[in-house]
Amino acid sequence: MERELLLENAFASLWCYPELGIVHHQFHQAIFGQAFQDVLNLGLEQFQAGRAHKWLSDDRANTILPPDDSAWSTEYWMPRILEAGWTHWAIVLPERRLGQINMRRLLEEIRARQVVVATFADPAAALAWLAQP
Repeated sequence: MERELLLENAFASLWCYPELGIVHHQFHQAIFGQAFQDVLNLGLEQFQAGRAHKWLSDDRANTILPPDDSAWSTEYWMPRILEAGWTHWAIVLPERRLGQINMRRLLEEIRARQVVVATFADPAAALAWLAQP
């Protein structure tokens, strides 16, 4: 399976698996503000271009999102990615409990919008789940 690197910096890596229709991010540390928005917007562009409809979030190193980023993601980014055809979301939950609570709240909101959501402890298992037809 071919993987294209879209972004690599101190905060995150972002890849696309165009043959599988998957965008995959890995946060390397707590991320917020413009760095957070850049990752999500670049992934959104892949959905809008018809290259993806599934997302793998590797958030093991992340923590709770600041309120501004949480609001931006739900009010600005989420409607756009749903419109672009988001169907499946695999989440590798943050290692810290506070980050897990934040992500579980968000995943329930996404699940209510008819996106199929599953959580994993391992990114390889998450990718394998998304790669299924």
